[in-house]
Amino acid sequence: FHVIRNILRQYLTDSLPHDMPNEQASRIDFGFVADYIAMNNLPSRPLQPAAGFNREHDIVLDSQCCVAYNVPHYGLSSKKLEAMAAADMQAAQLGRPRSISCQVLLSSQTTRFAKHAANVDELLAMAPLDPDERVILHFHGGAYCVGERSLTHIHIYAQISRTTGLRVFSPNYRLAPRHCFPSQLHDCFSVYSYMIHCGFKPKNIVLAGDSAGGALAVGVMFLLRDMKLPRPAAVVLISPWVDATCSGESWTRNQGLDYLPALSLDDPFHPTRMFYDAGREFSEQMLDELRCPLVSPIFSTNFSGMPPMLIQMGRNELLHDDIQLFADRIKQHNPGGAKLSLEV
Repeated sequence: FHVIRNILRQYLTDSLPHDMPNEQASRIDFGFVADYIAMNNLPSRPLQPAAGFNREHDIVLDSQCCVAYNVPHYGLSSKKLEAMAAADMQAAQLGRPRSISCQVLLSSQTTRFAKHAANVDELLAMAPLDPDERVILHFHGGAYCVGERSLTHIHIYAQISRTTGLRVFSPNYRLAPRHCFPSQLHDCFSVYSYMIHCGFKPKNIVLAGDSAGGALAVGVMFLLRDMKLPRPAAVVLISPWVDATCSGESWTRNQGLDYLPALSLDDPFHPTRMFYDAGREFSEQMLDELRCPLVSPIFSTNFSGMPPMLIQMGRNELLHDDIQLFADRIKQHNPGGAKLSLEV
């Protein structure tokens, strides 16, 4: 927790010039900013055996593994997703397929590990260990800008694996500001689709995510539902960042109680700005685009077809009001639907 807090403060708050005027956003070299932030993105390192074992795999998006989208009702977001899918397919057909790395982790304090400890390679494979293996696909947080191969998340995954007895899969999706929306959502959707291609059954997959990763989990669910594709068994959201406009009153009320920075959207270095369209001047048009449910799930009016969902949040966090309203809207727009549990 303290490492995550210090990283966010150092790389997203204390070290960036947050007094730069909105109208000068286009003058910022966000490639340099991305290189600077990437200093945190450490190479993958193995866990200590007492905690568990992890391995990083490269998922190659060949022509059989490329995804396609048919969700025109999301407007500009739909067009961006379609363009990314087309670029992946073109790269695959030219023999230069893109790849996405993915962590696979299993706690050494599980029954499965105790039974198969002699074959760690098999335990960390990107394939089901048995036909009905249940797994967790977790999308990490970090304001879409930090967290790739995060050692802090590796230890969180080890605790999740130990508690559930399940393997945890976590994609290293592309990060902002080098890669803006919807790169992260496209990568997460592609990894879910790849796991189905590898033989994992949707009914045995639990989608999970913390902070920005929570919004990605909901976004993947929206895409699966809208395209009538097989959906996972359940969704777990930990302090999900469901409103990229940061409109809840708790962003003001809980300042000083949360380690997250509370910045203005007029700030070119606001994580929302860097994630969505780095270097673009903030305007009413951008604000309207940020209200797309694939960017900010809180603005959806259709929560039908969602699996059982567990949401956890802190009473004093900046995201509190946004998460509470998100949960309320799920109940409002999905009466009699899947079970929702909110833990505060």
